Amino acid sequence: MPIFKRHFLLLILIAFLGIHAHGANGYQQFADLFRAGLDAEDSGNFDDAISKFSEALKIYPDSARAWTKRGEIHLRKGDAQAAIKDFTQAVKLDPAYSEAFSRLGFAYNAVNDYDKAIAVLSVAVKLDPSSSEAFNTRGFALNGKNEYAVAVKDFDKAILLNGKDARFYNNRGFALNGLHQYSKALQDFNRAIELDTSNPMFYNNRGVAYLRLKQFDKALEDFDKALKLDSKFVSAYHNKGMAFSGKGRHDKAVEEFSKVMEMNPDSPVLYKDRGTAHRQLGEYELALQDLEKSISLDNKFAPGYAALALLRVMAPDPPIKNTAVGLRLAERAVALTNEKSPDMLETLAQVQHELDRRSEAVKTLQKALALDASNQNYRDLFQKWTGRPVGDTSTVAKKKQGLFDSLW
Repeated sequence: MPIFKRHFLLLILIAFLGIHAHGANGYQQFADLFRAGLDAEDSGNFDDAISKFSEALKIYPDSARAWTKRGEIHLRKGDAQAAIKDFTQAVKLDPAYSEAFSRLGFAYNAVNDYDKAIAVLSVAVKLDPSSSEAFNTRGFALNGKNEYAVAVKDFDKAILLNGKDARFYNNRGFALNGLHQYSKALQDFNRAIELDTSNPMFYNNRGVAYLRLKQFDKALEDFDKALKLDSKFVSAYHNKGMAFSGKGRHDKAVEEFSKVMEMNPDSPVLYKDRGTAHRQLGEYELALQDLEKSISLDNKFAPGYAALALLRVMAPDPPIKNTAVGLRLAERAVALTNEKSPDMLETLAQVQHELDRRSEAVKTLQKALALDASNQNYRDLFQKWTGRPVGDTSTVAKKKQGLFDSLW
């Protein structure tokens, strides 16, 4: 912590504790312990810092600042639950302490409790509408809930308040990726990288935007940059595999997915993606092993069921080819997501189409489009199957003219 900020914090504590002190000696002990906690934090000795702040809180348990500082150290140690307890105590003691609400929201984000994060961060921004950090952290929570359009508004406010923080541009770019606005997302990732060239996440996220734009070589360049900065960056290896798949290099994709699995052997996502790559290579037995492993790791993992469904209907021969099982698996994927996942609906549509249930396939694909109308893959598939672009009603009009007119 910078020295000037430390002194400022101590002055606040002096003012706050002056009227509550249990005598000069009690205050001096508290101040010494608080200062020692800050020193320990600066030196990276987090256990000692927590110990010092705990001793200080025994002297003045009503110090919201001390509870907040100890919570921050818990966060830096990776103990979000302990941090939540400390920040909660801080906001109880001082309901006007905006920074404590902001930190509490950050801690809730760390445990993926986005609803609680949004609730406390809304208090933080109301108490201090000039806090770029609070807006950014609430935007992060909204990203976690896939509420990207609302998240963008929070990141807009954060950037307006502080246009020099690379994280804000990166987080807005992530939201824009979620909205399929990949070109705009690239602008944000470029700006984030201009401000901070050392963060592998920024290159990884820009690579994802290139991946979605099917600019696979540029995506691979960014994933390699991310891995050069952090050789253990699991997402970059995974995304690199997806980029190779996009180029049709499913053999290289298998290699990349296998590298990640050495670091993360219990990921159903990795088994699903490697299994899909094996299927594309015609390695159906290996695909079956991976996809069944994906479901065994998480029996509610809808994408695993969807990928296995495609294998069951697209494999050339029994026993792997089993269309009835494939249909049930695709329907299971849709049910697991309560018909709210356009990707699961699109997979079911593909399975129905493979089974020559074409009118059902179109209806299912239309449900996917209703949930994600901007998805170009769905739009292309709709036009391929119907011979008309999304939104064209000419075929529907013709249908009314003749009982035996067919979409096909």
